[in-house]
Amino acid sequence: MLNILKNILVILIMLSISACGSYLKKTAEQPTEQGGSTGVFSQQIKPADTTSAAVLALIKKARSDAMAGKMDKAMLRLERAVRIEPANAAVWHYMAKLFLQQENYKQAAGYAAKSSSLARSNRTLIIDNWRIIAHARYRQGNLKAAQKAQDKINTLQQQ
Repeated sequence: MLNILKNILVILIMLSISACGSYLKKTAEQPTEQGGSTGVFSQQIKPADTTSAAVLALIKKARSDAMAGKMDKAMLRLERAVRIEPANAAVWHYMAKLFLQQENYKQAAGYAAKSSSLARSNRTLIIDNWRIIAHARYRQGNLKAAQKAQDKINTLQQQ
């Protein structure tokens, strides 16, 4: 019975993580709910309209660095962005994704939680943060916490 539950949990987490997409995945120009365009940011998670030009530039450069495998450089750029705009939930989210890619699961979960605390009513961002947390907890071997995170995702998706 435990093996069946474990396998189900693995499948659910993998499906959730696959929905996370890649770090700041480049997409074609697409309209946003506010009528603007997403530019080079993922349709799923993009910086708020209030994000400064300096932070947007740092995010863009971090994305390029990450795509080139320069994770340390990407992280430095995002750390600078968070110093400029410490209440920017999207920047904390991007950092959480980088930590997840680097298999630094404790930091990934912590930064995702911080992002969620700043996200206010951005449900898409909060759900993606919970996906990061679920994956991090699972990879740390904490199946109970991973399942709780998955339950939170399911609850948020049903609202």
